[in-house]
Amino acid sequence: MKNSPSTSQSKSVPCLNILSTMALRNALKELLPAFTAASGIQINIEYGATAHLGERIRAGARGDLLLAVAGSIDDLTREGILNADSRVDLVSSEVAMAVGLSAPVPDISTQEAFIATLKAARSITFSKQGASGIYFASLIKRLGLDEEVRAKAVVLAEGLTGELVARGEVELAVQQMSELMQVTGINIFAKLPPAVQQSTVLSAGIFKESAQTAAIQSLVAFLQTSDAKRAFKQQGLDPV
Repeated sequence: MKNSPSTSQSKSVPCLNILSTMALRNALKELLPAFTAASGIQINIEYGATAHLGERIRAGARGDLLLAVAGSIDDLTREGILNADSRVDLVSSEVAMAVGLSAPVPDISTQEAFIATLKAARSITFSKQGASGIYFASLIKRLGLDEEVRAKAVVLAEGLTGELVARGEVELAVQQMSELMQVTGINIFAKLPPAVQQSTVLSAGIFKESAQTAAIQSLVAFLQTSDAKRAFKQQGLDPV
């Protein structure tokens, strides 16, 4: 029996399945439709926190392309899940803080001011599984503030910390700049000062099982164009 026109067409259109860190979501929402319009390549994408994506992949989740923290790409490559030498660095992302639109703006211009702000805050939220949250947890431990901060913290399993501030549930949100920028109704007042900042590189890696090499290479090349770099920059990400 001959295939129907719709079946034949669906088979002829390449489709990429992507797993991506939340930090890239706003930029990719703008870029991927433009890529599909120009190339005809369809995209299915799922977003998640860095650690959660790693857990899913190690439990058997697969796709064509992974967009995640460079260290996670390297780990999964060593474990034989991603293609060796397929890592392409796209952008770097830094950690920032936000308060409500009408709230006083704290001072975090120096490490000392940052520590004083953490001590003075009535409530703080950070993520448990995102790169920024994992780093922040290690930072407050290093600064000797772990017990004090956690006593007044809301630790999100996954999601956007700025949403809690926008709803008035928490005073101070900590997350990647690009993730805070996905939330309306908050004031992203500053990045962490250099002494306590962490810049995280976000990269692409190809799953070993993928047979979509040409389409993947086309997408990765697109994500390195000047238009893509401009979109990343507008969403708080620094092109590598």
